[in-house]
Amino acid sequence: MTATTPSAVVVYPFAVSASDVSLNSSIFQVAYRNMSGEDQSAQQLEIARQTAQNICVQVAANLTGKGINTTCLQRGVPPTGNNVLILDGQFTDISEGNRLRRMVIGLGAGASKVDTVVQVIQKTDQGSSEIIDFSTSADSGYMPGAGITGPAGAAAGGAAAAASLGVNLAAGGVKNVTSSTGYLVGKTADQIVQQVVNYYNRQGWSS
Repeated sequence: MTATTPSAVVVYPFAVSASDVSLNSSIFQVAYRNMSGEDQSAQQLEIARQTAQNICVQVAANLTGKGINTTCLQRGVPPTGNNVLILDGQFTDISEGNRLRRMVIGLGAGASKVDTVVQVIQKTDQGSSEIIDFSTSADSGYMPGAGITGPAGAAAGGAAAAASLGVNLAAGGVKNVTSSTGYLVGKTADQIVQQVVNYYNRQGWSS
C-alpha cells in the first residue's frame, strides 16, 4: 500500500437497502454488513436515501473545506485515479422519531436517530484495501423543541402546559426552530470528517 497522499477522495451515499449494497459490492472487494430490505416502506426508503445523499454531499463539502479534495459519487459509479481514498458505508439505524412529541414535550422525547457503519478504502494500482472501519451515531436527543423554546416553564408545566402549547402549535404560535433531519446529517457528517482528518494526521498526509 502506498504511503503517499491520495490524489482524490470520493464519497458514496451510504447504502440503505440490500440492492444499494450490490451496486458497489462489485467495485470493491470489501466485507459489507448483512443488510436486508425487509420492513422498509417506500416512504422510509425515500427518507433514508435523501438522508444518505445529504450526508454524502456534506462530507464532501466539509472535507474539501479542510483542504482534502473530495467528490460525492452516485453508487455504482467507479472512482478514477491510481491512488484514491473511498468512503462507503451503510445505515444500521435510521428513524424520524415522533415530531409532535419532540415539539410539544422536548427534552429528548420522540428523538430521531441515524447510525452508520463506515468503511474507508484506499484504491491504488495494487488493488483496493480497507484501511479504516468505524461507526457513527447521532440522535436529536436534547435538540431544542417547542417545549424548550416556548413559554417559560412550559417544558416542566405538566399536562396543562403541554395542552396549552399544543393549541399554540396548532395556531402557528410556536415554530419548530431546528430541523432534526438537518441536525442529524450535520452530526453524522462531522463524525465522519473527523475520522478521516485524524487518519490523514496519523499518516502525515498534507491536507
